[in-house]
Amino acid sequence: MDKIISWLHVSDIHFASATGWRDNHSRGTLLTYLKELFKGSEVQKPDLIFCTGDIAFGELKSDSLSAQYESARVFFDELRSVCGEDGSPLPLDRLFIVPGNHDIDRSKVNKHAQLAYSSFAKQSQQFSQDINSQFDSRSTEFRDAVRRLSAYEEFVKSYLPHQHDVNGRLQYALECRINDITVGVAGFNSAWTCAGDEDDRNLWLAAEWQFNAARNKISGSDIKIGLIHHPSDWLVLCDRDISNTRIPSEYDFWLHGHSHNAWVSPGNTHVVIAAGAVGAETSAEFGINITTVNLSRRSCATNLHAKKSGASNWTNAPVADHAPTGKWEYQLPTRVVAMAYSKGYCQDQREHNTSLSMPISISQSNEPGDEGLVLRYFSRRLDESLRSFSTHPNKWVDRTISEVSEVSKDVSSAKKIDIGDIIKNPLSALIKAPPQYGLTCLAHYITVEAWKQRPSQLFLYLDARTLQPHKHSVNQAVSDELQLLGRRSEEIKCVILDSFNDDKNTIKILEIVNDLFSNVALIVMQQINPGNFSITQLKCAGRTFTEYYLWALSRNIMRNIVATYNESRVIGDEDVVTARLANDLEVLNLHRTPLNCITLLKVSEFDFDESPVNRCDIIRRVLFLLFNVDALPSYKSRPDLKDCEFVLGYFCEGLIRENKFLFARDKFLVDVQAFCRANLIDLETHSVFDILFQNNIIVSVGHFFRFRFSYWVYYFAAHRMHHDREFAKFILEEMRYSLYPELIEFYTGIDRRREDALSILTNDLKTLHQKVDAHLGLPSDINPYKFAIWKPSEAVVTQMEEELANGVKDSNLPTIIKDQYADKSYDKQRPYNQEINKVLHDHTFVYMLSAMSAGARALRNSDYAAADVKKTLMQEILNCWRQATKVLFVLLPLLAKNGYALYDGIGFALGDGFGEEENERFMKILTCIPGNIATWTRDDIYSRKMGPLLIDQLNRKDLGEIERHELILTLVLTRPRDWEKAVQRYIAECARNSFYLMDLNQALRHQYSVGYISDKPTLAAVEFLIKMSITKHLTGERQPTQKSFKKIKGDILPERLGDRDEQ
Repeated sequence: MDKIISWLHVSDIHFASATGWRDNHSRGTLLTYLKELFKGSEVQKPDLIFCTGDIAFGELKSDSLSAQYESARVFFDELRSVCGEDGSPLPLDRLFIVPGNHDIDRSKVNKHAQLAYSSFAKQSQQFSQDINSQFDSRSTEFRDAVRRLSAYEEFVKSYLPHQHDVNGRLQYALECRINDITVGVAGFNSAWTCAGDEDDRNLWLAAEWQFNAARNKISGSDIKIGLIHHPSDWLVLCDRDISNTRIPSEYDFWLHGHSHNAWVSPGNTHVVIAAGAVGAETSAEFGINITTVNLSRRSCATNLHAKKSGASNWTNAPVADHAPTGKWEYQLPTRVVAMAYSKGYCQDQREHNTSLSMPISISQSNEPGDEGLVLRYFSRRLDESLRSFSTHPNKWVDRTISEVSEVSKDVSSAKKIDIGDIIKNPLSALIKAPPQYGLTCLAHYITVEAWKQRPSQLFLYLDARTLQPHKHSVNQAVSDELQLLGRRSEEIKCVILDSFNDDKNTIKILEIVNDLFSNVALIVMQQINPGNFSITQLKCAGRTFTEYYLWALSRNIMRNIVATYNESRVIGDEDVVTARLANDLEVLNLHRTPLNCITLLKVSEFDFDESPVNRCDIIRRVLFLLFNVDALPSYKSRPDLKDCEFVLGYFCEGLIRENKFLFARDKFLVDVQAFCRANLIDLETHSVFDILFQNNIIVSVGHFFRFRFSYWVYYFAAHRMHHDREFAKFILEEMRYSLYPELIEFYTGIDRRREDALSILTNDLKTLHQKVDAHLGLPSDINPYKFAIWKPSEAVVTQMEEELANGVKDSNLPTIIKDQYADKSYDKQRPYNQEINKVLHDHTFVYMLSAMSAGARALRNSDYAAADVKKTLMQEILNCWRQATKVLFVLLPLLAKNGYALYDGIGFALGDGFGEEENERFMKILTCIPGNIATWTRDDIYSRKMGPLLIDQLNRKDLGEIERHELILTLVLTRPRDWEKAVQRYIAECARNSFYLMDLNQALRHQYSVGYISDKPTLAAVEFLIKMSITKHLTGERQPTQKSFKKIKGDILPERLGDRDEQ
């Protein structure tokens, strides 16, 4: 006979005569519904009943708390009768309750003392010890605070004496035996400092005391269940941190109420179950659940039940993806599985092969079949990471890994790395890629392929986002993973650390992982920001990392994605769709990543009247599909997209203001529901969350959630800026937008005429680049390139160096920077980087770069803004280019000597091909600065519609030579309409031996040789310009023509290597 226990979980009943006309029917029909439900064989009667708070409604003049509890007594007696066996009610000692915020008597709240508790909450860590001491000693302050729960205490004392706390703390920890299983139940009091609307994140639990007291009493229980009214994110910060640490390590199931949102959050260590309300105002709030734990089969299921407002009865409550019929199935926490095996409760795996979805709890046994279960677990995790939209099939696509970045000049000869070689001979490596490139998918793919090897190789996956920067957190994560897989630490061949970046917390996590696995290969997946020129000097004791780069997709792989997509939803001819996909990615400045390809293909499923021209349009179209095309469970009503954008904008405003992007599901639903009520919006918020979650816009991180990519937050927040002037002012003032360039991009892209933002950006950029210029103090006309010729002599090189050195010597820069020019053998050990960090931070260079990025994106999206406004902003952006170029002039000696220069989290590093000698490096760096400025800024500034504005700037008489050249290089890289005419005019203006003509020729040759040029007219234009520039250099003819080209002997075109994306 199977070892089974089950429980019924109710919450937020809210007994009150004033709402009896509504809630009596709900409670009565619930009893009837449960009675009928238990008659069948599908759901067995519960062994326990849990009520997680808000039994009463609160002290009312016409309805005292004691009267409300009398009504509760009657209801619980009827509920016990329904759940009982053989005509006998379920025993009273099987009913467990905890207090909630509605169970307090607000008239007994000492307002002055409450203000103190709220004040302490702002510095919770400082006052944590005092609060726990008050709770322990039952101090005068504590006894005064807990008076608000005196009616609740009397109810428990008279009705449920088994859980009465004689010490008046209203918490307990008890054990009971069910089917020979010892169940420990701990009831936590989270209501003793409740007072009103200000409770959110201000509640004191005295967490350390309550967790310690409970642990001492139920540490030996087979199954440990914690009951509390409030979700942990309602507690003060220190109690929240303690709870989030202690719950996973000390409890198998954690039940709460309060938010009126039914949900199950299964995890490897524990399961969090939230109940809806029995007494509620709207359909979305109703909910109870019944959980059944089968130790013999190592399985668990929570049946969700709800009631539509105004409906006559309760019914099953489906949840998309998780519980299509209302039955949410999941595997038991690993501790419970281990306990079940140790006591012989589990039946043989071969006899009882469950059909539950992964993840699978795998035993410590070495029985045949375990390896297959591990593979299923790894494969399911890979499948989940590949998940994009609910209607799109998940499939791995081959990726290119190389020793050099895909933007390196040596990319054509770069060595490609076989993933199989990484698996067969694991070594410590750093794999770099920008966000959304698929590093997490790659990590899971490697673990799957490694396990398929014979013999199987265990690559242990750790996610830095779910770890805390201390040893206990890392050790616990490793232990949990090994226990889940049923493997030993000696079997680990490699550790993969995902979600690494260069902030101090993840660096600390890396150091801990390195120490823990000092003799095991370590692969680190590092996200790099393509808009930030920083590099990470990754150093770990006793370990050297090989650097690899994950590249964007080739055109051939994009074609494979199209073919796979067409198999499930036919879009069109494979060639046509692939060409359009490549073109749309180019127009929108989106990287060729699997997710971006699938997103655009999703948009292409339906024909729209106009082609999207900015990312804001792309996202809007994707959302339109998700909210209007993909299926929803039948019980859900389809939310209106505009309503969703409106309320999600409000929610994302809160995330940005608080700078906290992890949130509980309860917080999402509570905040959005409150906003809807305040604004009289009828929106089924559960449906909104389900759509976002099932389409991977919101993803889970442990028991919390986040938007998978930050641009979703910024998109919704941009809509909020349109609707709320105060929030728009908050973002635009004090240059806060520099922290969120994408937010400005979307804000301006919604209607494409946000002249308010453009004006602010123009003024701020002007102020910033003037500050940088003033503090650098370099001559305004500094220009080493004016001395350069196509093939410079040693004397000309010396003249160029003197131009830079003299400019720096007379500048306002600190002595330490001037010394780098005066003495190229400056001591490497001198802490130069710290000095330059201080200097450039004071010069606001970092802020200028961020604001420049925001300004460029805003300008790119402002099609309908006044021409003068756009021209003025473009001028200031070009002025910023000028200052960025000057800063690189300053850093030249450092780059030539050390290969990198770091400051304030931003760094410049040399790629390959700069040579070994310092003087050689110096000249090569100097000549490639304009090209790098153009490359760094093009993704922010360019769309095809920007062509006229960029070309118009070339006509400015006050435009400097260097900025003009950088602008021409940008045209060569992006090739908008009429670009070749502008370049022809530029060639005609250049001196025949000038650096500018030489550099332009090199840029054109590079594009001709390895650039992505798919159409013959563009290729012909590049070929013509190469010939024109060389002819100009050799003959001096002002504007060479096809006829002039014939004067040049030999083949002057570089080898055409073909499009890299076809490789």
